[in-house]
Amino acid sequence: MLALVGVFTSAQAQTQLKLPKLHGWVNPLPIDSATGKVMYRAVVQVPGASTTELYARAKKWFAAAPSTTKMPLEVDDAAGGKLVGKTGELVMQNFLGANVQVPLWRTITIQVRPGRFRYQITDFAFDSGKGASAVTPLENYLTPNALTFDDAGYPKPVLQSTIGAVQRSGRQQAAAIRQSVSGKASGDNDNW
Repeated sequence: MLALVGVFTSAQAQTQLKLPKLHGWVNPLPIDSATGKVMYRAVVQVPGASTTELYARAKKWFAAAPSTTKMPLEVDDAAGGKLVGKTGELVMQNFLGANVQVPLWRTITIQVRPGRFRYQITDFAFDSGKGASAVTPLENYLTPNALTFDDAGYPKPVLQSTIGAVQRSGRQQAAAIRQSVSGKASGDNDNW
């Protein structure tokens, strides 16, 4: 009898949990094919700039980067030309019809070589209210689930606002890194 109750409860739970089917919705965020994570990245050419100069600019950017909490660098390797750190900022998210500010964390890696540098912004995660050690990865929101997708498979307002916040934040941070580390003012872009 207990086995039948267990089977009924299990079957009932499966029918109640109805995952949406994605019909035509395409995630607009850049996804890294190797990791499956959202990632903004680029290699930026800075002709004539030395590794030392680029590293100093990158380190200065980390020190001045806006963040809800200043986090120490996780990697500060001048010899290898690599810096890794976390930053966070408050972003607006529409949750159950209310706009709320939530901390959005991400990991930033900057690697330098003579005349160029590479940046990666990834590991986006929302704070659960307990700081950077207790976060929900952004990819959890992008996986079909009842919280973020409707029955037709389209994003609910919470996911729409999340995607918008990540797009704005990722693009702004990428632009700030390119500008600071390359040493070019934002109006110096003559590549039109």
